[in-house]
Amino acid sequence: MIIRHIFTLALTGSIALACGGAAAADAGGGSGFPVYDNTFYWNVNLERVGAVKSNVIYEAPVAQLAGQNPKNFRGARPRGAELALPAKSDYEAYVQRTASHPGPVVLDFETLYLKGPRVVAQRHYEKLRKLLEWAHEAVPGRTVGYYGVLGNTNPRYYKLERRLAEREDALFPSLYTFSDNRPAWRTRFVRIMAEAAKVAPGKPVFAYLWPQYHDGTKLAGRYLTPDHWRYELETAQTLCAGVVIWSPWTSDPDRRWVDQTADFLGA
Repeated sequence: MIIRHIFTLALTGSIALACGGAAAADAGGGSGFPVYDNTFYWNVNLERVGAVKSNVIYEAPVAQLAGQNPKNFRGARPRGAELALPAKSDYEAYVQRTASHPGPVVLDFETLYLKGPRVVAQRHYEKLRKLLEWAHEAVPGRTVGYYGVLGNTNPRYYKLERRLAEREDALFPSLYTFSDNRPAWRTRFVRIMAEAAKVAPGKPVFAYLWPQYHDGTKLAGRYLTPDHWRYELETAQTLCAGVVIWSPWTSDPDRRWVDQTADFLGA
């Protein structure tokens, strides 16, 4: 147990070195720890409490640009679904229209994760590389990176992930909540940050958080208690460069997490 504790401290220290000195992406919150707003709650505006609006390029509209059925690129993807490359000009125009907020531009292409047989992972990498390159050309000078590639890459393909991360300005892993087991959530966070230290040392990492429990879980749709939400914000502050708060399109009947976010940001 003592050896494991020492290892954990050493690992956390390496994570701090990787992320603690990272510059904020584009613009940050007043607390000095950037909090970005990627929520779609109809009745919540986190900008009022000090968060900065970020941008997300979803897979479905890009698939539509490529002539694919966008329904196959929302929610749980059908087996075998894979995003095709759209025309460069169409894609760049879409990125320019969508990236209207001051925060980072996050690319969310979940059918292109680096998994599966090597030939598939290589093909996914080539598409991810090209879509990232085009996004940079569309919005030069902006912070651009991928959602979920960090944390969803087979370790066999860390070399590909490393090559991709060299071209990203920041990494955006998902740290959504599946249960009320806080130590398990933190362990997952530490594991993802250890992966970041391997594939992208020194690169800023912004964790995606959601104030509700994830779909498909026993607590799906319920809001985290205020102290649980505060725990996640404070834990993220010790482990990575900032957070992005996300939600689906819906109304928000529980505003207590907003109050916690405002207090965290010093609003």
